[in-house]
Amino acid sequence: MRIGLLATSRRHEDAFLDPAERLLAASGGNLGNFAFVEALWRQLQPDVVLLPWHVSPPEARARCDLLVFAAANQLGSHTDLGDLAQNLEAIGLPVVAVGLGAQSPNLSQPPRLSAGTQRWVRTLGALAPSDKPNIAVRGEFTRRTLEKLGLGERAVTLGCPSNFLNSQPGFYARLSARLGRVERLCVAAGSRHFASTRDVERQLVRLVGATSGAYVVQDNVDFLAFARGEPVAPAEAEAIRAYLAPEMSVDALDLWRRRHAVAFADATSWLDAMHGFDFAVGARIHGVLLPIQAGVPGGVVAHDSRTLELCQTMGVPVRLPDEIPAGLAPQDLPRLFDFEVAAYAATRERLRRVYVEFLRGCGIEPSASLTTLQAF
Repeated sequence: MRIGLLATSRRHEDAFLDPAERLLAASGGNLGNFAFVEALWRQLQPDVVLLPWHVSPPEARARCDLLVFAAANQLGSHTDLGDLAQNLEAIGLPVVAVGLGAQSPNLSQPPRLSAGTQRWVRTLGALAPSDKPNIAVRGEFTRRTLEKLGLGERAVTLGCPSNFLNSQPGFYARLSARLGRVERLCVAAGSRHFASTRDVERQLVRLVGATSGAYVVQDNVDFLAFARGEPVAPAEAEAIRAYLAPEMSVDALDLWRRRHAVAFADATSWLDAMHGFDFAVGARIHGVLLPIQAGVPGGVVAHDSRTLELCQTMGVPVRLPDEIPAGLAPQDLPRLFDFEVAAYAATRERLRRVYVEFLRGCGIEPSASLTTLQAF
């Protein structure tokens, strides 16, 4: 079967030449998308071709038998996807969606969807390859959102495909060996637009410096430009300084940035770089999930329903910002984010089985990296 993966890039080859704006655009607005697309690419091999969301109907029909939509947090008041619905209808091929999430301030507040987005998600359901589910969602909050639209039978709860990037036999042993010590910390950078995580972010900035750690940036063009040492408008630069480290001078923050801030233009380089750390923490799900896939325990500070739902689904330790105490020390992190390897492994194996059954129910034979992934 020829599969068309509707997604942004797996990587940006010319990242070292291009400015932050172009790198961010290549990822679809968040560098974490590189990991998501890389995971899907590996799990759908060998007959898969990468195509843009708005691929023309003639090209899609000529090159593919089935489409897999690399979804994101499309179910929210911020989207109107009527144009995508129209394009999928014109293509007319069977469609499978993976990674769909609902976005809301919290899990008790259902998202309000535009007419265009409702049309899009109903189109996904109507173009199912079989009578089996064809929409893999991030968690129960998203599944209930689809249920209210009459699409509950089309959905299965999966979490994120990036959770299955590491299929090596020694994966869980590596996680277990890292438990309890935090000599070098990796922080998944949040955003100065996350008001609820500001105080936590400032503490993590200090811990990065204290542990010779890394501050991994993946979103917001001004923040990414700052991390890469590109020119940033004075007002934006001051806003970043005020958010991250108001006690630092401009020069001191620039030195901190040069020592610790980093961004990745592909998932494989990102994963490889994570081997040097003992723990990962922060407000970005992929910024923590990729270190976990590299065998580094971690936990997420959830700033909205998206990250909280994913962590709850996948068994990744998670805390709300107001649960993080002041005066945080590196050795506090394993206690705050109690990473139970056996429990995580059991949840991961259960979700892997759901994923394999889901793909086969849609007529897709998953790759060996997914079917042979070892249990704990």
